[in-house]
Amino acid sequence: MTRIHKHAALTAGFLLLASGLSSCTLLPASSSGGTETPRTLGARMEKHAKVLQKDIGARNAKKPKSMEAAAKYIAGSFSDMGYAVTLQPVAGGDAKKGTAIYNVLVYKPGLYSNNQSIVVGANYDSSEQLNNGTGTALLLETARDLKDIPTNHNIYFVAYANGAGPPGKSSSSGAYVHAKALSGSIGAANILGMINLEPQELAAAAEQKQPEPESPQEAVLFMTTPRGKEFAGQCAAPFTKSWEQAPPTFHREPAAIAGNDRHYAALNIPTVSCLCKYSVTDSHTEDYVHALTDMIHQVADNDAPQPEKAAPPEPKKP
Repeated sequence: MTRIHKHAALTAGFLLLASGLSSCTLLPASSSGGTETPRTLGARMEKHAKVLQKDIGARNAKKPKSMEAAAKYIAGSFSDMGYAVTLQPVAGGDAKKGTAIYNVLVYKPGLYSNNQSIVVGANYDSSEQLNNGTGTALLLETARDLKDIPTNHNIYFVAYANGAGPPGKSSSSGAYVHAKALSGSIGAANILGMINLEPQELAAAAEQKQPEPESPQEAVLFMTTPRGKEFAGQCAAPFTKSWEQAPPTFHREPAAIAGNDRHYAALNIPTVSCLCKYSVTDSHTEDYVHALTDMIHQVADNDAPQPEKAAPPEPKKP
């Protein structure tokens, strides 16, 4: 995948992270454990999904130990990439009993020392029938792809807790907790947009290859809030260039928004949800991840502040 930037030191914005997430816990680097990280993207995607869906199993506020195990795995995976990991408390667990529930997030500072940022997120919890862990797998692998690629603006990669269950539950949504904390820290106007990565299908163990959908145009969907039309256009252009097809975009009314993005949309932050109907084991998934990476990269470079021009020297007095 071609990159247009040279590698550069990313130093701006660490003070911003500390001030914006003062109630969070910063974790030291640690290993994700288990077998060695697979070398191919497809194998890594399958591993993430297998660990979350099969090894750990159902993940929700009723199973705080499973939530803890999932958060530990995600945090370890981020740490193995070289990111500093932050745990953001979310209601539903019991810290005194060692079963607290957290958002797991990392912060990639931009090249400019302003607050302008984008958020890329996915649920890591699950209900009985929802979320097989592939949204989190996408989050981890796009974060890996972008680790050493400079961007003008900051990027927050967030694995949300308490987001997969039906709306209206008493436990707070992780997306609500993060949206409220980040907008309170840097201002909602500085969050350029939120990209929500939806879970994919997961092929059966005996299935070797997923048959291609009848219409490739139906394989990748962008579902955006009304406020996100312009943001969706910024996302679609680089995605189409990498994927070689234009993703269909559906503009949802506020009453139809029920995912992570509704909490950002409530703050008037543009949001886009990305849904891929290819299975995580399908050969197209690698191209899809690279297209997501290019999309996030380009969106995080949009509207870069222009360097100030030096004032022309004053004419010498005669």
